[in-house]
Amino acid sequence: MAGWDNLSCAMLVPLHIVEPTLTGDAGHCHSLVRALASSAAPHNVTVWADRGASPNWPAPGRLEPHFHKRWRRLQAVWLFNRLLRQPGRILVSTAGSSDLMTMHWAAGGQIPPKKVFLFVHWLGNKAAKKPLWSSMARKQPNIEILAATAAVAEFFRSCGFRTTVVPYPVEVSDAVAVATTAPAPGFKHLLVAGGARIDKGFDRVVDLVLEMQRRGLNLPIVVQTSSEQRHRHDAALADALASLRHSGYAGLSLRDGTMNPADYRALFVGAVTLQPYSAPDFNDRVSGVTLDALGAGSPVVVTEGTWSSALVRRFDAGVVTTDLSAGGLLQAITQVLADHEGYAARAKVAATCVRAEHSAQQLINTVLHPV
Repeated sequence: MAGWDNLSCAMLVPLHIVEPTLTGDAGHCHSLVRALASSAAPHNVTVWADRGASPNWPAPGRLEPHFHKRWRRLQAVWLFNRLLRQPGRILVSTAGSSDLMTMHWAAGGQIPPKKVFLFVHWLGNKAAKKPLWSSMARKQPNIEILAATAAVAEFFRSCGFRTTVVPYPVEVSDAVAVATTAPAPGFKHLLVAGGARIDKGFDRVVDLVLEMQRRGLNLPIVVQTSSEQRHRHDAALADALASLRHSGYAGLSLRDGTMNPADYRALFVGAVTLQPYSAPDFNDRVSGVTLDALGAGSPVVVTEGTWSSALVRRFDAGVVTTDLSAGGLLQAITQVLADHEGYAARAKVAATCVRAEHSAQQLINTVLHPV
């Protein structure tokens, strides 16, 4: 048996998950990294996070508070230089062009195969940088791209990178497992979850609340109003937030600040989740909110032409709409509420499939056991 134990230890490849934006215990970034670390056990996992991250890491492995926002690029060069010269694999869990360039500078030469994996969630402005990505693919052909969608994978393959489609990982908690087996709760409230952003249709939500106030409706609605760092100086968002706070709608409940994972998940119980997202911005972009909603058996009202709309339509777990006006959203909401029990039941069926299809184990297997 000792021989087998030694062989098993030798096969446990160290894994370094680099996530400079990981700070608090809330949000999809934290959920993503927890899911990856949990699926990588019993491998030796180290998470390199923002220096403000809590050392009380609630998942397998060790968390290293490392990055300072002001010095992040220089610290990344130093860290990558160090990790490239150690045994193990490097996974950048929310990768962009700056991570690619920094990795190249830190290497000082060609990176060996099966060493570096960049997980890219969506294209965004990366598509405009195709010459840069193509140049890097020639210089660093052994860097592997993990793509959350087929559209992202197609782009990076065209640049010359070895690319694998890996569904965005969903963290599976005991609470989520119970939600998919327990009876579907009745309708409690409408829900707008996640960071407040204009590209996520926050202004549309404000119009909806104002219209419900004008019509004298009493539909309860819960809205998360915390804004992400890079959107906090958005004038349009500030105006929308002010209008929402002064709407006077009696059924409105605001959730300011970040929430712990348990309280966040509880928002979806009995909810109809509203996602009037911008189709051009989210056509190939995985939505953690959609995955969270379906995971809790919450029907979704979502914009046609988004990644989420295809998932919702696949299971008939909500309503897909092109009309994002207040009247159009109310019509979609009314359709869901007319058969809330049926939509909620189908959302629970979707949750079971999503949990299997979006298991973090797929991504971890690609990194730790590549073909």
